[in-house]
Amino acid sequence: MHPILFQFSSFTVESYWFFMILSFITAGAIVFWQAKKQNLDLNKAKYLIVATIIGGFIGSRIVYVFLNFSRYQNDPLRILQFWKGGLSWQGAFIIGFLVLILLLKDNRKEAGKWFDAIIFGVLLGHSIGRIGCFLEGCCYGITTNVFWAIKNPSLGDNLLRHSTQLYEVFGYLAIFLLLYFYSKKNKLKDGSLFFIGTILHSSIRFIVEYFRYNRDFICQGNTWYGTLSYAQFTALIIIIISFLILLGINRKKRLKITAK
Repeated sequence: MHPILFQFSSFTVESYWFFMILSFITAGAIVFWQAKKQNLDLNKAKYLIVATIIGGFIGSRIVYVFLNFSRYQNDPLRILQFWKGGLSWQGAFIIGFLVLILLLKDNRKEAGKWFDAIIFGVLLGHSIGRIGCFLEGCCYGITTNVFWAIKNPSLGDNLLRHSTQLYEVFGYLAIFLLLYFYSKKNKLKDGSLFFIGTILHSSIRFIVEYFRYNRDFICQGNTWYGTLSYAQFTALIIIIISFLILLGINRKKRLKITAK
């Protein structure tokens, strides 16, 4: 692990926050590029990008604190100390999604295009952000003997573990590339790419949870199918809702074709 990326005298740049900020910048640039490609309002793109990032960041902190309230109830001021860590990706996604719905409620005709533009930024941004997690040593995996296992010096236990952060890095990057090249060759109903990407993204998170060290379980059995973490439960909800909306989007398309 490499928690300190570089240091100049007393000025220190932490890997986690460097890649977090880089992920926001990259995500924003990708969304802007996709908005331009789809002839969307670029001034509105800037507004949506900033509002979604801020809303998502606040949501990530709120959800993390909610799920780990016992750590903060005796010292509520710690809730505001986000720079010490404690963010929930799924909280960022859910609140960011709700912010988008609110901001696009008066522009429903182009909402699908906006969501399709945003999913590319979400996927690549999250992939980059997880590099920071890897270098920081957080979100680490359970012990294993697979040949690609790594040690996490920050834990001080000298045990080999799954590199779950990198599983997500490559998983989200693969989905980004898949959607990008697929969308270049196939015309989909507006909004479809977003929900396909969301389903695939949450599926990656659901699977990775089996290899990630976790303390927060809804049920913890002796087998993988008898175990369900809170993150997996949330991922399942996101998958189901996204699948139903995806079906609804394409059902409308079929109804229009039939009507003609």
